[in-house]
Amino acid sequence: MSLARLSPRIAPLALLLIGTFATASIVPFMGVYIVEGLGKEPLHITLYALIVLPLTLGVNRHFGARIDAGRRIAPLLIASMSGYVVAVSAALVFHSYPMLLLVTAPCMALSNGVVSTMYSYGRLRAEHDGWDVTRYNSYLRATTSLGWMIGPALSFSLAGAFGQRWVFVMGLGFAGLWLVLWVMSFPKEFAASVKPKAEAEAEGRLRSSLWLAAGVCFLMSLAHAAASGSIPLFVLTEVHLPASTPGVMLSVKTLMEVIVILLTPAILRRMGAFRALCLSAILAAITYMLMSGIATLPRALALAALEGVYYGLFAAVGLLYMQSFAGRHLAGATALYMNALFLGALIATPIMGVIAQFLSFGMNLRIGAACACLALLALGWIAYRETRQRRAVKPAP
Repeated sequence: MSLARLSPRIAPLALLLIGTFATASIVPFMGVYIVEGLGKEPLHITLYALIVLPLTLGVNRHFGARIDAGRRIAPLLIASMSGYVVAVSAALVFHSYPMLLLVTAPCMALSNGVVSTMYSYGRLRAEHDGWDVTRYNSYLRATTSLGWMIGPALSFSLAGAFGQRWVFVMGLGFAGLWLVLWVMSFPKEFAASVKPKAEAEAEGRLRSSLWLAAGVCFLMSLAHAAASGSIPLFVLTEVHLPASTPGVMLSVKTLMEVIVILLTPAILRRMGAFRALCLSAILAAITYMLMSGIATLPRALALAALEGVYYGLFAAVGLLYMQSFAGRHLAGATALYMNALFLGALIATPIMGVIAQFLSFGMNLRIGAACACLALLALGWIAYRETRQRRAVKPAP
């Protein structure tokens, strides 16, 4: 009897967790590997990222389109993990920057499709088997957060204790474990049911609102990446708190994030996705504005907890909110959500560096608050459009 039959709800979460462990143990480590392992300047990290991130956007979009077209999901997952194995093996064997650009970078982009694909599969499987979609989505998000909580710390600890090559060996070990689990548990013929086409007018309305919702997620990602990336240097160089502060703040934030994600179904029953997302944007703006003026460790930790609350709420609700406008394009909406997060992080990195260079790291926190305010305004515009369209189609008495 397969693992999927024994525990159909746990098997996808286990696959997502091992896949997240695999990617999270490598992705943050690549910058250190390029600078310290290959002896390159920090600028070479940017060149590597400029290859990986745009290709990741294309992979997510392509995979989403195939899922929505009713293609089997299993080959997409095995393609992503195969790309991961090739990428890690190339870094382990060749130890060369040109090979890193030619082989590892594009293959890592291919491997990044696994999270978006598993989110789509989890949602489709929940609908197919009659599970609580909101609750299961929160489990998927919490599983991803758990992977990112443990994976990077594990890889950096391993590199410090035994050397950098063992990080890639560990990555291959995760890939092997994932393959065994995939063979045992994943339904190889599972595919999305292709639904009949909706009316063109309704479909156009959904797609228009979907892109606006993607803009909201992009702004929230931009706010988070610009602010959270600046917090460690801000508290150390400008506020002069103890050296352990950034690590403790990150632990507090991540803990609160996971707790809130797991509580999201109860929150959604009371507020709905729209109001919960509005609350997330409001809390983000308040958190980063207050954090830009911190002076003590207790206040820093309290605001780190508040950051975890807002981001946990956004992480759990943002995907569901976008999927509510998906129509026949559920996987495409999921891919668009992931691309919005990637693009926000991609743009935030150079902006953060420029602002910190000429102004301060604290200013990046204020920029994050401003982006959250823009996201709130965008949500207001979506609500206004939806209200007008409902009134327009309301039959005359």
